[in-house]
Amino acid sequence: MDSLPPAPITSLTPELVQRLREQALDVLSYLVKTNSTTTYFKESGVLPRFRAALRFSDGNQLDLDYSAKELFEIYHDNVGLSVYEDYLPVISRFFEQPCNKSSVENLMAPGLPVFIAHSSGTSGGAAKYFPKYRHPENMSRAMAETARLANPQSNNAGKNCITFSLAYRQVVTPLDEDGDIVKHIPVCLLTSGLGRIENNMPVEEDAFSATLKISNYSSPIAVSFISNYQSFLFMHALFALVEPKLETINTVFTTCCRDLCRTIDDHWEDLVHCIETGVIPDIDGIAHVKDNLQRFLQSSPDRAEELRRIGKATDAPGWFKQVWPQLRAILANASGPFASVVPEIQHYVGPDVSVQTVAIASSEVYLAVVYDPRDLNLYKVIGSDDVVEFLPVEKPEESKYLAQSWNVETGRKYEVVLTTRDGFWRYRLGDVVEIAGFDPSDGQPLIRYIERRNMHIRLANEVTTETQLRDVINATSDLFGGVSEFCVSADYRQAVARYAFLVELQGDPGANISAVPAALHGQLQKHNENYLKDSRVGKIGVPCVRVVRPGTFGDFREWKVRTKGAASGQVKVPVVIWGNADRAWLEERVMYDI
Repeated sequence: MDSLPPAPITSLTPELVQRLREQALDVLSYLVKTNSTTTYFKESGVLPRFRAALRFSDGNQLDLDYSAKELFEIYHDNVGLSVYEDYLPVISRFFEQPCNKSSVENLMAPGLPVFIAHSSGTSGGAAKYFPKYRHPENMSRAMAETARLANPQSNNAGKNCITFSLAYRQVVTPLDEDGDIVKHIPVCLLTSGLGRIENNMPVEEDAFSATLKISNYSSPIAVSFISNYQSFLFMHALFALVEPKLETINTVFTTCCRDLCRTIDDHWEDLVHCIETGVIPDIDGIAHVKDNLQRFLQSSPDRAEELRRIGKATDAPGWFKQVWPQLRAILANASGPFASVVPEIQHYVGPDVSVQTVAIASSEVYLAVVYDPRDLNLYKVIGSDDVVEFLPVEKPEESKYLAQSWNVETGRKYEVVLTTRDGFWRYRLGDVVEIAGFDPSDGQPLIRYIERRNMHIRLANEVTTETQLRDVINATSDLFGGVSEFCVSADYRQAVARYAFLVELQGDPGANISAVPAALHGQLQKHNENYLKDSRVGKIGVPCVRVVRPGTFGDFREWKVRTKGAASGQVKVPVVIWGNADRAWLEERVMYDI
């Protein structure tokens, strides 16, 4: 573990204010000078005032004779807020057939992208696409720091189980004037693209990459090419169990870690048998990489015997610490909706193994890295690569109300707005954060993730947010007996509409679980004044609670991978479910209503 950071400060000194201001102005100057040559900058309907203020000429030449301060003032006064739909017509050119180099070169940033990141598409909408370009090292510090934290180096020849996917949805192949392919651009998750960059694995060399094993990884690279979620987890579990010196498990999200824990629990005997015989089993979705997997699995009767002596010691906390005595950390996003499974993971690993968040990263940007590993929801904004601004949630949604890193206020909530090196201008990320203070060493804001801005449920005049829903579950968790995961949908089966909480329990139901619906109702009334008013006049009924069978949310992630082309290990179950297909799938797995 890195040394612990200094305690946050609640306000900035004049010297830190000046430092933050100078850094933001330098980053903005670089972004404007670099990306003003792009197609989007020249054609965008979002930027005409900015172009005019910069005296952007008919010949597409930009007068760059501005100081950093002057440029920031012009940007501040003339660039409005933007959303994904403002970029879609331009980004769609990557998916035209044929894709011509002349149509997509210098589209969002100079050159051609290294990869195109896609969102998971599991938070209630279609996938979004974000071209990712290669940048100088001084503009890539966020990615480098995230990669460093995600793959810690050991002093004791320890191994890391890192469950990243190298799968892709498609490969974009721009053609030159002669019809020849000039580049292979995978469309994949941000973490997949990062993995390719960090390990120098271009998509056209996948056949070779699948034969490799990185020295401090427990799993061979071939596992990263498995799309079947259950098989992906099984193989990571198998190769992790082979390694007695495993030190960390990195699953990006805690929900995937919980699924990995349960895979080991559910398939313990099969996994130990594979280790004893050294034979990769015939399971779904691995035929294309089975030979490469087999190359790295040798018969290990001694390790198998050691594991059998340990057995499935799940009754008391710390089973995995017996399996891997050097295990010290679970690295996974554990803030926001991913916090609920932490107690179950902690039971598997025991009190001596820490659960640590690594970063806030999305398809759009690497926003922040963990500040204090003891705090699962405290991050430090990275201001070296992109311009990060903050829109107060209580203010009108207009750019003139944006705050900067040097004048945000501790304790206040903001929506994050980004101007990125990849060509997005004052783009609304949709994530709401709370300022928790500042790093005294450089002044960067420290943030806590709160929620998605538009993630809520509404049946009448109330609007109940993601945060409020998590709060009421946390407040009633003991009555449940422990909640592993949950989501909420609208229930119209009775005359009065009500919330339906679909819940997976951590273990046996609590002795007073029958009191849960009324307790949830009371907590919702406490947290939401309009819910209180509408429920009192009969517009909203007492919530129903529908307990789903164990493993349902893991199966949901596998179903999404299989049917929607999502990448293994990174499917997020939204807190609020509106889609009919998703709701029907979950309802089929309800064991009983409370």
